[in-house]
Formats: sequence, structure tokens, C-alpha cells
Amino acid sequence: MSECQREPQAWTYGESPQDERSISSYEIHLCGHTWKNWVFLRLLTDDGYEGVGECSLNGLAKTTAACMEELSRYFLGKRPEEYATITQRMLTDLYSDAGQLHRGVIAAVEMACLDILGKRVELPVYALLGGKVRNETPAYANGWYRVERTRDGFVTAAEKATRLGYVLLKCDPFGASPSPLSPLSRGEIFDIISGLNKTAELVFYALEGHQRLDATDAQWVVEVCLNRGWMWFEEPLPWWDFEGLARVANAFHIPIATGENLTSLRQFEDLTSRSNNLILQPDVMNLGGITQALAVCRLAERHNLRVCPHDAQGPVSRAACVQLAALSPAVWMLEDFDPWNAPWTQEIATTYRAERGMIGFKDMPPGLGVTPHWDKVREHPYDPNGWVPLFESGWEKRREP
Repeated sequence: MSECQREPQAWTYGESPQDERSISSYEIHLCGHTWKNWVFLRLLTDDGYEGVGECSLNGLAKTTAACMEELSRYFLGKRPEEYATITQRMLTDLYSDAGQLHRGVIAAVEMACLDILGKRVELPVYALLGGKVRNETPAYANGWYRVERTRDGFVTAAEKATRLGYVLLKCDPFGASPSPLSPLSRGEIFDIISGLNKTAELVFYALEGHQRLDATDAQWVVEVCLNRGWMWFEEPLPWWDFEGLARVANAFHIPIATGENLTSLRQFEDLTSRSNNLILQPDVMNLGGITQALAVCRLAERHNLRVCPHDAQGPVSRAACVQLAALSPAVWMLEDFDPWNAPWTQEIATTYRAERGMIGFKDMPPGLGVTPHWDKVREHPYDPNGWVPLFESGWEKRREP
């Protein structure tokens, strides 16, 4: 698509000030990342502070921007310190519930308000919510297998990723295959996984199912393909099949990881009542913000479960997950795509980067600790092809830059 056909990636809306500390205006920036458009919110106050949030949702960037515009009545003219009231009204006043889209916008507003509050008092967000429990956390690698879907392709890519210091690599070796898996598909999957099994003395692995299997194929994968070098099996079944996921979790030694698509604490409570062989994966945006994700972490602490927040979005999402890791001992590892994203993504914002497989946050900047460079963001406008079709052949290459 030519440049002249693309929609503008940023809009600024009118003023609705109440006092000098209120949110006076906002901007939405659509950033055309190669495999998922990122959606950033920028809140501005009359006293000169800026807060940033993110609400990226695969394949629905413009829809999210429209939702943000329609819900702006709830935060324009309000003080950022009223974020709990703002977000509660954004959720309940409509009576209707637009799920992940709705929660993502709420999350972005909460992030941006907390960012402003932290900057005003010169403290990181974690200090506003109870204080940190650690100075660093491990990161696991994702997106490293943008290669030919073969045994040698995956093994070579894994060896390269381990040299960056990651202690765990996550991958989806299933291609575009849905259940029931054909004998040919089973052979291809077994070949890739068995190749990775032979490198398990160098690194641990996690298996990503992307909800593409049924119970019979999930059982075959666990019994035939995986050894104890695999730390979890992520969403082998559809996310909404709590009973099925719990049945798989309770039948085998490998934990089932799930939660990125859930939108409420009540859903996590239902899930954890069915099994304790789980790893919880709240997505800060899909769940409605840092405070809701922290509630899931507290639930995990009560059940003695581990949390690995889902983070397949942009740098503001990363910053929110880092704040969560600082706040809760239940957070085990953070997800990291950075080394395999397009090089320009390293330039659009300051953020937290993994070094030798660890993300440190000993001396965190005020607020969320991320500063977008809006001029750089504008250089990468909305991309109509910026989404991941998980059931198309070659999706795992994610339109490699």
C-alpha cells in the first residue's frame, strides 16, 4: 500500500480541563511494527506532565484507536490520581463489555495516569503500589525461530539464542497445523522437538500451542515428544476450555501455561480452582491494567503458583510488565522478543532490555520508566499488513524484517 493511502498514525483531540493538574488532551499513535501494529496513548496535563500507555491488540489497531476516542469522555478533564475511579467507570458505566478491546483501552489509561503520578513525585510506579521485592528477573526468549520449519532450522536458531544468555526459549513448532494432526504433521513436529531435546543440556524450553490442538493431540505431544527439559506447555487447547486445560495439567508432569486471553480476576480464580499444575500468564492490557495484573499475582502467591506475564507487544507493555515483576515475588520470568524484532524498534523508546538473559531494574526511572521518541514513532505509520495470522503457512517468520 502506498504512503498516500495510509491513514495518519496520530491524532490530537480537544481540551477539557478542570484544573492545572487535570488531563487536558491526549494523542493516539499507531506504530506499524512488522508483525503487530502497536497502539500508544499519550496523556498530557496542563501542568506539563506527560504519561504514556499501550493497548496493542493483534489485528485490531484502528478498532482500538476508535474505542479510545469514544471512551475519552471518562478521562479528559480528570486528575490522574483519580485513575481507579476513571477506569472503574470506563468498565461499568457502559453496561456493555467489549472484552480485550475494552480492557486494553482501560489499561492504557491506567498506565498513563500512573506514569504521570510517578513523574510528579519522582518515584517509579512500583513505589506507588507497595514497593519492589527484587532488583532483576530472568527473561525468556520468544520470536527466535523465524527460520525454516525444520529440525536443523530450529536447532541452529536455538543455539544462537542461547549465546545471548537466555535460560529458557519458547517456540511453536506446529506450523499452521490445527487438530486433528495428520501423520505427516506429527512426524514434522516430532522431528523438530526431538532435535531441541538433544540441546536441552544447554537451555530449557517452553512449548507454545497457540490453542491449536485438541485433547488427543495434546496428550500425544506430552507423552511422545517432550522430556523434562520443557518447563511448560502453553495453551495446547482453546483458552476458554478451563476444564480441558485442567485435565491435561492434572494428567501430566509438565505445567500448563495460560491466561493471556483472560479479562478478569474471576476467570483466574475459576482456573486456579481446577488445578495447581499451572503457570499463570496475565496480559496487562487484556486484563485492564497493572493493578488488575497485580491482583492475579497475589492470587498466584496464595496458591503458590508462578506467573509469567504475557508480553508480545511494544515497549510500554514491557515497562508495565517490569513494574509487575518488581512488585510481586510470584513473577518468575518475563517474555522477550527484542533481539528478534526489527532494528528500528530499539530506537523508538527508552525501555528495559535483557542482558545475558536478565532484566535489571535496580535504579528505575520515575513513572513507568519508558520514554517514547514520538518523532521516531511517526516514522513507522500504521501497517495494514501488521498482524499475525496464526493458521497460515510460514506465520512463525512473522514477516521477518
